[in-house]
Amino acid sequence: MTISLTDREIELVLSACGQYIELMEDGEDTRDYTVYEMETGLGSALRKISKGKNGQRVYAKYKTVTEYPTFDEWKATRAESEK
Repeated sequence: MTISLTDREIELVLSACGQYIELMEDGEDTRDYTVYEMETGLGSALRKISKGKNGQRVYAKYKTVTEYPTFDEWKATRAESEK
């Protein structure tokens, strides 16, 4: 699937996502879920959308993923790696 967006549309999507991420990271209950979303697809999508734009570096660490664990699976794996 291919989607064509104007530069303005891309800027608005990136801005809205940035605001969403900031809001979600502020809540103790939502912080882990935001990290989960960023690591399992959202971060990669934002990296691709922001290519060549201001702020591209923010998303550079997120790679395209091929496996999508559930939130509970991701959380358990993360807890194990932090031990």
